[in-house]
Amino acid sequence: MAVWVVLAVSGVITQFCRERERPRFPPAPYLIWKRDRERRITNILDPSYHTPPLKDRIRANLARIRRFFRKEQSLGERTPLLL
Repeated sequence: MAVWVVLAVSGVITQFCRERERPRFPPAPYLIWKRDRERRITNILDPSYHTPPLKDRIRANLARIRRFFRKEQSLGERTPLLL
């Protein structure tokens, strides 16, 4: 009987020594999400922090589409005469 008590006590002590530096439980997923959200809000180096407003993004896309469909002006009449 004494052997079992010694084994149990030594097992508990060994486990406490091994697990001393580790956190008791992992944080809840909601807390992880909340912490990451706060970190993203305050992190200026994060690219998602610098996304332009929707209005500016729409204007930029429309300008790109207009440039794509714009016809090139002919250079015939606009060039100076070289004599």
